Formats: sequence, C-alpha cells, structure tokens
Amino acid sequence: MKELLKKALAIGGALAVMAASATIAEAKDGKIVIGLAMPFQNNGWQKGVLESATWAVDQLNAAGKKVELKVVDAAGDPQTQMQQINNLTLQGVDYIILEPLSDTALNGAIDNAMDAGIGMIAMATGSVTNTRPIDLQFDYDNLAKGQVEYLAKRTGGKGKALNIRGLAGAQADQAIQDAYKKILKNYPGIEIVADVYGDWNQSTAQQRIAAILPTLPQVDMIFSEGVAAFGAAQAFQGAGRKVPLQVYGLDGVDLNMLRQLNEKEGYESVASNNDPGVGSVAVNVAVAELSGTKVPRKLIAPTPVITIDDLKAKYQHIDDNVTVAGHYDYDWTMKNIIGAK
Repeated sequence: MKELLKKALAIGGALAVMAASATIAEAKDGKIVIGLAMPFQNNGWQKGVLESATWAVDQLNAAGKKVELKVVDAAGDPQTQMQQINNLTLQGVDYIILEPLSDTALNGAIDNAMDAGIGMIAMATGSVTNTRPIDLQFDYDNLAKGQVEYLAKRTGGKGKALNIRGLAGAQADQAIQDAYKKILKNYPGIEIVADVYGDWNQSTAQQRIAAILPTLPQVDMIFSEGVAAFGAAQAFQGAGRKVPLQVYGLDGVDLNMLRQLNEKEGYESVASNNDPGVGSVAVNVAVAELSGTKVPRKLIAPTPVITIDDLKAKYQHIDDNVTVAGHYDYDWTMKNIIGAK
C-alpha cells in the first residue's frame, strides 16, 4: 500500500510539473528559464551565438525581466544532444532553443519536451522534420545566391572551384549545398573540382585542404559556407600558393586575413555569413512567446555583408577570437523578425 501511495505521489508530482510548464508565462514567480542546446562550441561562429544569446538575456534582465540561460553542449553528437534535451525537460525549463545536430534523430526528445508544455525553437544548424517547434532559420538560398553571384561576377562566371562543406549530416550544410547547386546552374563555366568537409572548423578545413592541394593544380575560387575561409587561406599560403577568391566569414581571423591580404596585395573580397546574432533573436522570440505573443512558426534570421570599407572603418582592430555577431534587442526582434505591430 505504501509503495502504491509513493507511486501515486510521484505521478501526481510529475503531472504538477507538466501543468506548471504548460503555463510557463506564470511559472516560477515570473522567472523564465531557457535551455540553449548547442551542437558544439569549438568554432568562433558558435561562440558568437552564445555571446549574443547571453547579451540578450542581460538586456532583458536589465529591462525588468527575470531570465536565466542554461547552456548545454553536445560536442557534435546527436545522441548526446537527445539526452540533453530530455535532461532539460526533466529539469523543468520553460523553453528550449535547439541547434539540431540531426533533422530526425531528436524528434522524440522534442515531443517529450513539448508534450510537457515546454516551448521550443529549432534554429541555425537546420530545421527538424518535427513541425512542432518554431523554425528560425537563415535564407540559405539568399546566402548562396549572394556568394555565388559575387564570385561569378568577379571571375567572369568561369573557373575551377574548391567547395568546402560544413558538418557531414547537418541539415544546414545540405541546405546550403542545395542552394549552391541551384544557383550554379546559371554559371556552367564554374566547375567544382573538389569537395572537402571542413566541419565548420578553421583548423580542420586547413588540414583537409592541405592534404588534397597537391591534386589541385588550379583553383580560381573557393566556396566555404562562411566558416572556413581563414583555414583555406592558410592552407594555400602554407603550400606557397596564391589565395583564391572567396567570400570570408564573420570570424575575427577571417576578417583579419581579408584585411591583411587587401593591404599587402590589393586582394578584394567581402565577408558574409549567417549572423551568429541569431542567438539574441532566439532568446527574444522565446520570451515573446512565453509572454503570450503569437509567433509565426517560421522565421528568417539576418545575414549581414561586410565590405572592405566596412572592415577598415569598423573592424580594423578586431581580435582573432571574436566573431562579429549582431546584438538584436527585444523591440527590434518583435518588429523585424516576429512582425508584431
């Protein structure tokens, strides 16, 4: 009888937690706890996401909100990320911001969280096939179009290209590659002579490119998804070869490499990538939904472009370890991302 009573109490307690989660805007004396499930933190872009999200939390707290961020890092493993989502659910967080490492493997954990009344956003590294979370993504077609058209214009739409992919199996990588293929159909004179996975990591990209460079006598341009340009440039310089034309990312090392090449040899290019400032956007969207705002289920995050003039004017002394990340406040997010009036 005592065991039955214990089980009943446990079940009742669990139901109470779920009920509390279902009314998240009023839970915990108004305090909002947001879980940020990151795929990894070993590149500058992801560090920018975290820095931007932390900035948004600080801004919200300064404005009178009570927001706490719980950060977990899956170190590139989808199974670890699934367990971390389940753990955040058991901890009773109010919302989960998820950068998914798989578009399918996390669906059960997502359902567990949302069935418990926890809101969720899938963002940045790609969408998930589970349609329940808010889908906050970048316009990959626009990003690819901008990069391909810039390189095509500079090269006359002809040349041999090295394609540096991101993380194998990541939905965002495939989305960018699909967008490249679509745009490249307009430029039959551009030939991709090699593909290499850089894992969205500068040192990995450098090592893998260096390994295949002896087999590539001619490379006129590089596609790098915005998170491998510095590694690519290092590989070519290490081989005593001229750095091909490429669009650089928003990492400090990328921007400093571009500036140095421009100063030394008049090298011209731009920097453009999906903005790691999406971290601040996601935090603001989470708080908006928790506060009762009706949020569209599909949202588009910003993609900035930095020119040589911008680089010299604004980022002349940027640290290698810093990534340019937009800091988007709550009101800006409500107006420009959510579309609230």
